[in-house]
Amino acid sequence: MQHDDHPHRVVGPIGAIGIIVAAMVGSGIFTLTGKFGAKVGSEENVLAAWLIGGVLALAGGLSLAELGAMIPCSGGSVEFARRAFGRTTGYLVAMVTILSGYFLSIAAVGLMLAEYVNKLAPEPLDLRTVAIATIVLAFLSQLPGLRAGYAFNTGLSVLKIGFVAAFVAAGLLWPLAARVEPSAAALEAAPGHGLFSAAVASATLSVSFAYLGWSTGADVAGDIRDPGRNVPRAILAAIGIVFVLYIGVNLVYLRVFDPLAMTEPDGTPMQAIGAVTATQLFGDAAGRVLAGVIALLFFSTMVSGTITAARILESMARAGEIPPWTGARRASGVPLRALVVTAVASLACLAIGNLDDIFGLLTVLVNVFSSLSVAAVLVLRRTMPDAPRPFRVPLYPFTPLLYLALAGWSIAASVAEGGWRSVIASLATVAALLIIKPLLTLGSPR
Repeated sequence: MQHDDHPHRVVGPIGAIGIIVAAMVGSGIFTLTGKFGAKVGSEENVLAAWLIGGVLALAGGLSLAELGAMIPCSGGSVEFARRAFGRTTGYLVAMVTILSGYFLSIAAVGLMLAEYVNKLAPEPLDLRTVAIATIVLAFLSQLPGLRAGYAFNTGLSVLKIGFVAAFVAAGLLWPLAARVEPSAAALEAAPGHGLFSAAVASATLSVSFAYLGWSTGADVAGDIRDPGRNVPRAILAAIGIVFVLYIGVNLVYLRVFDPLAMTEPDGTPMQAIGAVTATQLFGDAAGRVLAGVIALLFFSTMVSGTITAARILESMARAGEIPPWTGARRASGVPLRALVVTAVASLACLAIGNLDDIFGLLTVLVNVFSSLSVAAVLVLRRTMPDAPRPFRVPLYPFTPLLYLALAGWSIAASVAEGGWRSVIASLATVAALLIIKPLLTLGSPR
């Protein structure tokens, strides 16, 4: 365990809140509701998905807050699973986290950012070229030093919070000419799903990815000053801020659109509900401005993802799951090699086909392994009963059990609705990760 006088502990409470918010608020809030609004069919179901997702985040965040304060280290969410369930499970959690949660995600967010940039460019730009440039820029932002890198992220987070709050305030108060209502055919074909239906569960599973950055506070705890106090406070404050923003944004969407009207002209789910809502409320010029601001928000998410991915790699190097040199830091505290690996791997992911399809196949796997990090609090309470715990989960063990129950419900219902493709893909991924495990440390000292 690292002590408070460790030279790498340079992040205060504001910076800690900033990186968690930056990790949580990304593409999801401006896209997801449009993708499932017509499918769940009612305002209550739309809000239920985001409310349950918020409860999931809070229950999970409280659990990791205890562990992050108790074991403040880089890659905490992985380290907790490693200590609770053994090295093999820890390795799988780490690999799924780093591949899906960071490398693939950074590439996917870069491509989404490029699509929004294209809405502003006078001539169409190559999406992958723009994504490459932003991945490289996120990497470069961390080179000046540990403090400078976190300060840059904090500045982006302040802009992100301010913009989303302004969008909510303007969207709720701006005069609305008319709400967009569904067609007669859409009303006739309305699904009529109940609150605990498979459709709402599937939407909740999707929404959980929009909240997923709550684990970031535990993953960067090795850089946070006075982690016993600041890690729990930062996690809880960030989740509270993001929850209020997310519900507010969805109230704006529901003010402008009936859920059954959240479709493209061809009847497919609406792909960019944030930009469409801004255009509907404020006109075409505002829609273009929003496109530019959303691109900036995406870049903030890429920066926070780059920072956190390097800390996950540092944890894996410390555990011998990848070559130890990967986790070495410079005298300035910058984990340069891990940052290079993150940038190169994210760039390589751009060569893969449809990233959305890959994420769709891996949703079950990602949620199962993120649940193991939360479940670790139950195991470590028993196996490490005398460890100092500056923060304890309120209502233990109900809180982590609530997270596991809600996560299990959303996963099971999603599989029931979407079939077994994601389960088969998850099992195949686990098998592949176990096969390559010995190859990752070839040539490393034993």
